[in-house]
Amino acid sequence: MWGLTLRHGWGCEKNEKSGFKWLTKAAESAVEDLEKARGGLDATAVKTELVLAIYEVGQCFFQGWGVPKDQKMAVSYYRVAANLGDADAQQDLGFCLANGKGCKKDKKEAAKWYRAAVAQGVSDVGMAWIYKDKYKG
Repeated sequence: MWGLTLRHGWGCEKNEKSGFKWLTKAAESAVEDLEKARGGLDATAVKTELVLAIYEVGQCFFQGWGVPKDQKMAVSYYRVAANLGDADAQQDLGFCLANGKGCKKDKKEAAKWYRAAVAQGVSDVGMAWIYKDKYKG
């Protein structure tokens, strides 16, 4: 959360580079914590923190917050977080795939990720196309 606070300047001086550093550190730390917590009660909480950190590092790359803009790198982070079940990452990965941002345009795969996000409560307003047969598979 400190990384997000710094990145956005919430109650402190905005510092995107430092925010990126802390978010990256959080992702690395969560991986270590997850390995230690394997199967324990803390594993779910650690996984949630890990997914959030991975997604937010992807956001930094996509937006160029504290790091040079790199949409390809953002897509790789979004993909990891999406596979771990993060609805925001699924939605952003769908956007990237639908629009060819940081990856080759692939509307069928985009629809798959958008549907996964919608299944978790993300709005599907304006997204009727993701339900067409040609995008299912």
